[in-house]
Amino acid sequence: MASPKLLFISCSIFIYLFSLTIAQNELLLNVCLNDKGNFTANSSYQANLNHLLSSLTSNNEIDYGFYNASYGRNTDKVNAMALCRGDVKPDICHSCIKNSSLQLTKRCPNQKEAVVWYDDCMLRYSNRSLFGNMEYTPYAWMYNVNNVSEVSQFREVLGKLLNNLTKKAASGGPLRKFATGNSTTPSSQSIYALMQCTPDLSEQECVDCLNNATSLIPQCCDGRQGGRVIAPSCNFRYEKGIFYDSTVYAATPSPSPSTSSSSPTPSPQSPSSSSPTPSPQSPSSSSPTPASHPAASEEPTQSPPPPPSPTNSATQRVFAGRESNLSQTVVHIAVPLLILQYLSSTSAIFLE
Repeated sequence: MASPKLLFISCSIFIYLFSLTIAQNELLLNVCLNDKGNFTANSSYQANLNHLLSSLTSNNEIDYGFYNASYGRNTDKVNAMALCRGDVKPDICHSCIKNSSLQLTKRCPNQKEAVVWYDDCMLRYSNRSLFGNMEYTPYAWMYNVNNVSEVSQFREVLGKLLNNLTKKAASGGPLRKFATGNSTTPSSQSIYALMQCTPDLSEQECVDCLNNATSLIPQCCDGRQGGRVIAPSCNFRYEKGIFYDSTVYAATPSPSPSTSSSSPTPSPQSPSSSSPTPSPQSPSSSSPTPASHPAASEEPTQSPPPPPSPTNSATQRVFAGRESNLSQTVVHIAVPLLILQYLSSTSAIFLE
């Protein structure tokens, strides 16, 4: 018969792994852009959207995590783009995109343009062209509410690390612009970071997008143990502990994508011409409802300043909430105290 101590350890490990799986699939944020127009139920646009998302989620040929496709024509043409985190395995990527399509159409039932972020992937669709357009809005930031010691050291080392990873990610090819790395401060504080752009961007566009994102650190994350910014064209994250899978990431995938569409083949009626590229506008917000959490902290609802050089400024909206992290799930399933202390970390989220 197993000893109580062995049973306790086994249950603790099971709960840890179970909660990790749940946290990885947790929704970070979705935005329904009401000002981009709406469609009516059972319309041609909705039929094209459903067909496109179904084709996108059933595509098993792409294993580098970037999907771009369109379907339909004229005002009913729908464009979609999906991006998985560079260290995510193909099966998890496909699962995340499928779940994203289900959740996004449910949360944004009649908006022609919408975007959703999970920890493992991003999905967006619109009635306008998305491919090759660097877009920084709408964006959101999240941060770990725990502070670091030796802030000046941490800040300096983090800045150098993010600068190096920005260049590394931007220099990636047309299949993946993704980089991870880590550094250690003189006081032995570890920093792990991840940078990613959609690979349809040029090298300079990727650099510009990531520079816009990291320029928000003084407002959102300075002195924090972790932080991230998510935007349609790029994202970054850093933490004191490792949060990505360094064994999965492959620097140079082998497939060669199409320059116009890298996922489902459009129907014969679909035109090849792309729609005009308007400047991004501010969303009529559809923010996630913050789940109640005993350790979550609310921040003052003061609008964050815009980044130094986004394409357009957006109406500033702020929502107190939480980041998708392991501790949020762990608390609700009563993980033993020692594991909880190791994993515990709460975060706040701001949306622009």
